[in-house]
Formats: sequence, C-alpha cells, structure tokens
Amino acid sequence: MQVSIDTIIPALSITVSLAEMSVEKVVRENLNGVTIQDIELDNSTYHSRRASYIALQLGKALNLNENSYKDLYMCSLLHDIGYGNVLYKNYSADEIISKHCIEGADIVKHIPKICYLSDAILYHHEHWDGNGVFQVKGDSIPIISQILRISDIIDSEYSTLLPYFKQKDKIKELILENVNKIFSQKIYEAFLKVSHTDEFWLNLANNRYLELVLKDLIPSIDIKLDIHELISIGEIFADMIDAKSTFTATHSRGIAELAYLVSKYLGYDDEKCLKMKIAGLFHDIGKLAIPSYILDKNGPLDGDEFSMIKSHVYFTRLILSSMNGIEEICDWASNHHEKLNGNGYPRGVVDNWLSEECRVMAVCDIYQALTEDRPYRKGMNKGMAFSILDSMVEDGSVCATAVNNLKNAIGQ
Repeated sequence: MQVSIDTIIPALSITVSLAEMSVEKVVRENLNGVTIQDIELDNSTYHSRRASYIALQLGKALNLNENSYKDLYMCSLLHDIGYGNVLYKNYSADEIISKHCIEGADIVKHIPKICYLSDAILYHHEHWDGNGVFQVKGDSIPIISQILRISDIIDSEYSTLLPYFKQKDKIKELILENVNKIFSQKIYEAFLKVSHTDEFWLNLANNRYLELVLKDLIPSIDIKLDIHELISIGEIFADMIDAKSTFTATHSRGIAELAYLVSKYLGYDDEKCLKMKIAGLFHDIGKLAIPSYILDKNGPLDGDEFSMIKSHVYFTRLILSSMNGIEEICDWASNHHEKLNGNGYPRGVVDNWLSEECRVMAVCDIYQALTEDRPYRKGMNKGMAFSILDSMVEDGSVCATAVNNLKNAIGQ
C-alpha cells in the first residue's frame, strides 16, 4: 500500500481550518504586533489556501528552483499546523504565536520524508531585523520562512468582506513601511512584481474559485508513503485531536490498538491489520471542528450540543475522503457511530451496509469510551463495559459477533 503525500498534506491543512472553526476567537496579527480579534469564518477556513496562493506567486517571482518551489508549496499548507495543539490552551497571544511555531515544527519533523522542512515552519514568524519570535535575523532565516511571513501578513490584513480596491493600497503601504524590518528588500521586490495587477487581488477575493487558480500553480510532488509511514501520519492526526480534550488523551491510540488486536484475532493479513489500526487513529479527527466546551462538558449534552458533536463523524469523512488511496480506511473510520438498526449517525445506515470492519470499529469505540474517565464519570471496568455492549446487542444497535470477537481478543 502506498499513498501520495500530495493528498495527505492538504488533508492536514484542513484540520487547521477545522481547529480555527471550533474556537470563537483565533490569533490574527497586524504589522504592529499580535492581537486577538473576531474573524470571519470564511477567512479562517481558507487561510492556508490563500497563503499558499500568495506564497507560490512570490516563489515564481523569486525564481525558486523546482525542489524549493515544491517545498514552499508543502510548507504554505502546513505553516499553521501547530495551531491544532495550542488554540485550546490558556495561552497569551504571544505564547500562541511562539508555541504554534514550535508545535508545528515538531509535527512536521515527524512527517516521513519531509521532516527536513521543520525549520521553515519553526521560523515563519521571524523578522528580517531580528525582532521576530526567536530573534533569528537576515539571511539566517530560511527563504521559505521569509516568503511565508509576508504571505501570512498579506492574508491577515486582507478582508474578503471588502472590495479589493479599497484595501490593496493600504496593504502595499504597510509592506513598504516594514522593508528591512520584517521583510528584506528582495522579498519586497518580489511582492511588487506580483501585486501590481488587479488579478492578484481578485484571486484573493474569490475563495470559491481559489482552487481553480491554484490548479495552475500547484507543483506535482512524487513522494509516496508506505503503510508504516502512514501510521506515523495517523499518529499525528490522533495526537492533534486527543490534545484537544484532557479526557481523551489516549482515546484514538487506544481504539487503534483495540482494532489491531481484534484484526489479528480474526486472522486478517498484516497489511489489513495495520489499516484497521490506522482507521482507529483517524476515526475522531473530525472532533477538531467541535468546540472544546462541548467535548469537556461536565454533564449531559443538551440537544443542540449533541447535534454538534454528532457532526464530527461527517468532518472525519470529509477529511479522509480527500486522501486518495485510503478509501477502505475512510469507510471504517467514518462509520464508527452507525448502528445496525439504523439509529446511528451521520448516515443512519442499517446492518447490510456495515462491513465486518465497520462493526469492529464501532464496538472498539464504545468499549474504549466506556472504560475511559470522562468529565462526568469515572471509567468503567471490563465487566461493566461489556454488560452495556451486550445490552446494545439485544436492542439491535451493535453486532453480537463483533462484541464476542472483542471479548476474545482482549481476554474477557
């Protein structure tokens, strides 16, 4: 099994958008410092794509070589990946900026075959004069980081709610004021090359058509990951979501191990066992779109809150379906809240639509959730957890065979 990294990186960038969607306020910056302010949902969800568009235009203006241009594209999508681990913490604005650089670099360091890009992510908030986050200055700042810095700021200053012609001159003035402060003369000259046309600004204004624009700019990246490397990606996804809630710190990894144990018990071949493990790591990634106050609520959810939390499975499928080559994994991971009697969500499918693998994933998820501590209760022991699963078999919710296979796999 091999999966192309050029489908994985956009999926990772989607998780950042989901993380930003789930908080009422996110960090945005201006040239005078850092502020926390309300932003348009439209702006946050498309930030990485617009920053990528700006960065790639600048990369062409700077005549980057082929490999550097590819690296720039990957970094432009991943530059804010560290936000997924810090937006939910009680950090100051300055701390969020520095920590998301550190966390992002650490995440990229663990992505197989592109770990060398971690420094470009770490230093993407540096200033040419050395007054950035880590006081790196001048040519010691990687060129990709320099491009990301100006791209980030342009997009942060640009509002899709205003006509481009009412803001482009102001943005140009701000960039000029910060030449040899935040940006080098070289970066500024590249900005002048790309920003003099109305087309540059119009492309930024039209989020719905940005994918069509990017189509002509995105390079082909011929990097394949094998199944063991895909597990590393799965662990990144799992850690991002499990870091969001103090009560689910090991949830995804726990389900991954349970799914793997049951798969081995069922005699699946080695590759399929690993694919089930990956599905477990991926299954809750959609929870990045759910506000933390709901995930950590100390008590029962009301109707609206439950509707919101149910949507996480929809977002899981949305992310995973964007990755070519993992269609089975997507299906197994995204169906873990479906029920044999049709009372599950989000699709409400019935038993004949649910494969053995989906049924296994569902009971592993329920068992893991029951045995974990939650805000409103302590985790149950094995006996109590299986008693509940047995009652769910009786009412037609889950598969009796899957429950028995789980019991046998873990020695109940």
